[in-house]
Amino acid sequence: MTQHIQVRCLIDRFWDPHLLAWDGSEINGTLIDVSTQTADDTSGKLIPVGIVLLEDDTFQSVPMEFIEKIGA
Repeated sequence: MTQHIQVRCLIDRFWDPHLLAWDGSEINGTLIDVSTQTADDTSGKLIPVGIVLLEDDTFQSVPMEFIEKIGA
């Protein structure tokens, strides 16, 4: 990637059965690359993930479905 994109990520995710939606902690960061990793459900399938430098200066691999671009 040639540009860094400001994003908001949902980390420490869990499924809320009352809301019927994912919940967790939202944190801002910078998307620096895109890759794939094996799904956590032991299905063996690959899922797209973003490599994000979070605002607390740590790196996190976040599934793309939990990344939202900030701004225009």
